[in-house]
Amino acid sequence: MRLRPVTPSTRPHPAGSRLAALTALTVAALAACSTGTEPPVGEVGEPAAAQTPTMLESAPVVMAAAEAPECLSEGVAYARVGPEESATGVAWAGAGDRGVLLAPQVDGDVCQWSAEVARLAGAGYLVATYDWGTSGEAGFRSALDVLHATGAQDVAFVGASAGGTLAAGLADDLGAVAVVALSPPAQYGEVDARAEANAFTGPLQVFSSTDDPQVPAADSALVVRNDKTSIVTDVSGTAHGIEFMAPDGYHADHVRSTIDEALTQGFGEG
Repeated sequence: MRLRPVTPSTRPHPAGSRLAALTALTVAALAACSTGTEPPVGEVGEPAAAQTPTMLESAPVVMAAAEAPECLSEGVAYARVGPEESATGVAWAGAGDRGVLLAPQVDGDVCQWSAEVARLAGAGYLVATYDWGTSGEAGFRSALDVLHATGAQDVAFVGASAGGTLAAGLADDLGAVAVVALSPPAQYGEVDARAEANAFTGPLQVFSSTDDPQVPAADSALVVRNDKTSIVTDVSGTAHGIEFMAPDGYHADHVRSTIDEALTQGFGEG
């Protein structure tokens, strides 16, 4: 199975923008918690993501400030995370102890999930996404580190295409509370998302298209367990992965409501 890469965003980066300043503030705050000093206090009116992060005694991430892509809404932080030679761009917003990790498709970037980052942060979650970079799994783990470092106690995974494979295949090992996967291949690289190969028992929702040209619906169905909290939804058409979330997508509202339901169940709010 060969997945077509998604062309990363080519939108210009706004030099000297307030987003870069916001990222620098958040990076400084994370660095402060590793030295025992107080993090800087944001100005009145700044978003909760920068103003009231929940700090750990030490930040388990290495990060450097970076200019954010224009696709990110005001109030979304962005930084290069991980060792310099393999650093991945991570974007995050929101606050609290309920985290949501949004995984892109192969070669996708933070712009793929930018609308959902803003929507879910506005709904009260701490949300992160990342650039696929040289290793989608490395980026996935970096984004998860950022969520934990900024206060998330429990995290739900949502992913598109191979990002969905990572979400489902790593859910048990990384302690996810819920998973939503859009057109996931049952296996991607060394990550095996097949239900028979995983011990994850939380809410699991899988979306696929009957005529998906990249990942057959029957392959995505292998990710789903045979129980009432694990559901596969097959819809007509050729939509694949992040295409389900297109602004004019026929199934976008259905997918968003499914994500919201999975989060409610996973965080024990229902």
